[in-house]
Amino acid sequence: QFITLAGWHSLNMGMFELSKAYKEDGMWAYSQLQQREFANEKFGFRAAKHQAFVGTGYFDAIQNTITQGRASTTAMQGSTEEDQFLAA
Repeated sequence: QFITLAGWHSLNMGMFELSKAYKEDGMWAYSQLQQREFANEKFGFRAAKHQAFVGTGYFDAIQNTITQGRASTTAMQGSTEEDQFLAA
């Protein structure tokens, strides 16, 4: 967090609001969060694709190097999430 105090408050308020909405509306609340994420991608928001955002591909590459491309537990290519994020 670049601005530590503001980041702390933002993180905690965001989680409070999500948990409150989740209690009231169930998975619909999570779906609405994702829709806001996708809507903000055009402004530079990148965390909707969370595995790619946190560098999972890097660890997949290391695992594939060690196993000479035979790793069965990589997270990115061929994952259950892969099809969710293809460009329309």
